[in-house]
Amino acid sequence: MTDDRFTELWTDYLEGELDQRGLAELRELLAADQSRVELAADLFQTHRLLGLVVEEAPNRQDEFVRETMAKLPESHDDFVGRVMSNVAQTGTTPGETAPNGLTVPGGRRLKPVGMWVAAAVLLLAALSFLLLPKRQRGVEMAARQAEVRLASTAHATFFGELSPPVGTVLTPQREYVLMSGMVEVAFPAGASAILEGPAVFRVTSDESLALDVGRCSVHAPDGAEGFRIDTPATRVVDRGTRFAVSVSETSETEVHVTEGAADVYERSDAVAAEQETQTRLIRGQAKAFVAAGRVGAQPVPFDSNVYRRGLPDRVVSYEATQSVGGGAEHLTSVTMQRGGRVVKIAADDLIAARLTWFKATEPRAYLCGGQQLPVPATDVVFDRSLVTGVINPDGSEQPLTSDPILAGDAGTPGFAVRFDAPVRNGPGADVVFFDLQTFGNPIDGDAFHVSPLVFREGLTSHTIRRYDLTMESPEVQVLANFYVHLFAQPADSVTQLQTIQAVQQRQAMRFRGLAVGIDLSDLGYAPNESVDGLFFQDALDDKHMVDPVFIAGLPELN
Repeated sequence: MTDDRFTELWTDYLEGELDQRGLAELRELLAADQSRVELAADLFQTHRLLGLVVEEAPNRQDEFVRETMAKLPESHDDFVGRVMSNVAQTGTTPGETAPNGLTVPGGRRLKPVGMWVAAAVLLLAALSFLLLPKRQRGVEMAARQAEVRLASTAHATFFGELSPPVGTVLTPQREYVLMSGMVEVAFPAGASAILEGPAVFRVTSDESLALDVGRCSVHAPDGAEGFRIDTPATRVVDRGTRFAVSVSETSETEVHVTEGAADVYERSDAVAAEQETQTRLIRGQAKAFVAAGRVGAQPVPFDSNVYRRGLPDRVVSYEATQSVGGGAEHLTSVTMQRGGRVVKIAADDLIAARLTWFKATEPRAYLCGGQQLPVPATDVVFDRSLVTGVINPDGSEQPLTSDPILAGDAGTPGFAVRFDAPVRNGPGADVVFFDLQTFGNPIDGDAFHVSPLVFREGLTSHTIRRYDLTMESPEVQVLANFYVHLFAQPADSVTQLQTIQAVQQRQAMRFRGLAVGIDLSDLGYAPNESVDGLFFQDALDDKHMVDPVFIAGLPELN
C-alpha cells in the first residue's frame, strides 16, 4: 500500500499537481526507503523521458538539460514546470517506430536507449537533491567528511611504498607498516594519534585504530571521548585524556596515562565501554598487559617521556617558481615547524648568506647554475635559485673541534658563510639548508658537518646525516635543468672560484631539492644567542659530496 501511495504521489509530482503537503509526504517516503529513488527513476523513464530525446530537437534537449540542472537548487516549481513544459513540447503522436521496434508518433526514430538512460540518471540526481530532506543530505555530507587522514609526517618511511602525502585519506582496515620516522593521524571527531616506527597499524573506524606493534601517543580533546586503541592484548578506551600505548613483538602492551584517564579491557572480550572496567588508569599511572588471558596486574614505572605531544621541529615543505622547461627554480617560501608551531616563511623574510671561504683539494665541478654565470660567479651561490650553488666542497671524516682556518695554504677544506644579519637561536631550526640530489645519491641526503666559525667552551660541531625532506618525501620537488661548471684545477679560495676557467656541462638527469633545518642549539649555542656565520664540510662518508644550493637564516618567531 505504501509503494502504491508513493507511485501516486510521484506521478502527481511529475504532472505538477502535488501540493506542499503531498510533497512533504513524498519526502518522508523517499527518506524511509532508498529503493524508492530507483522506482521513481523507472516511473519517470517509462512515462516521460521519451519526450526528451526525439531527434528533431537534440540541441534544444541538451540546452534544456543544462538549464534545468543549473536551476534545480533554486526552485522546485521551476523544475516541475520546465520538465512538464519540455515533455509537452516534445510529445509524440501515433505512427513512429523506435530502434527496438517501439512505435512512436509520426514514424520518427528515437535516439539509442543509452541516451535516455543517461538523461534519467541526470534527472535522478537532481530529484535526489530536491526531495531528500536537508537533514539527510547533511548526514550524507558529514559521512563524506568523516574520513581519517594523514595529518603530518616526519622522516616517515613505509614498507614497500613511498610515504603518502599529507592529507591522504587512510584506507580503512588496510595494514600500514611504518618502518621508521613518525606520522600523525587525524580522526574526524578531533582525536589524533602519533605513531612512531617501527609500527604496524590499521584504521578500524573513524574513532578507533588497531596497533599490532609499535608506539602510539593519543590526544582526545573534548568531543572525542571514547576514542580507542586496539592491541592484540587490550582495548584502551579514552576517557578524555592523553595516553601512550606501546606494543612489543610479543604483544605485551604498556599504557602510560599523561592526562585524564583511560580504561583498559581484555582484548579477547568484546567488552562495551559501558560495562565495568577491567583496569582504570589515571594521570601518572602506567601498567603492562599481556595477551595470555591475563590483564595487567603488573604496574610499571610511569615515564612522561613515553608520550609524544607532537612531531619534531623540521622543514615541512617549500614552494618555488616553475621554470619554462619545467621544474622548481626560485624559492618563494618554506614551511617550518619551530617550537611546535608550523609557520610559513616567505623567501623575502629569510636572512641571506654570503660565501666567504672555499677550499677543495681535487679538481671537480664546484659551481652549478645557468650556462653562463655572472661576474663574479659567486654572486649567485646562495641566491633564491634552487639550481645555483657551490657544490662538491671538500671535508673531513671527523668534524672540527677547533676554529677553521680561513686563509692561506693551511686553510681548512670546506666552505664558510656569513649571514647578512645575525641569526638568533630560537625554538627549533634556525638555519635552512637545501641540497641537490638525484637517485644515484644517498636517499637521505649527503651527510655534512656544520661548525662554529669560532669555538669556545660548550660549542661543538654537529653532523647531519638525514635531511628533513629526503628523496622519499612527497613534499620534495623536481628541480629545473641546470649546468655544472667543471674546474680543471683545485680551487682553494673564493677568488679562484671567481677567476679559474671552467667548462660548462648540462645535466641530463633530473635532480630534486632536499632540505634540512639546522638548530643552533645542536652546536651548543645558548637560547637567544646570535650567530654571524657557520662553517660546512662534507662528511666524507662515501664517494658523494654535498651540493648546497641555498642556505639562509630564519627570522625570529613572533
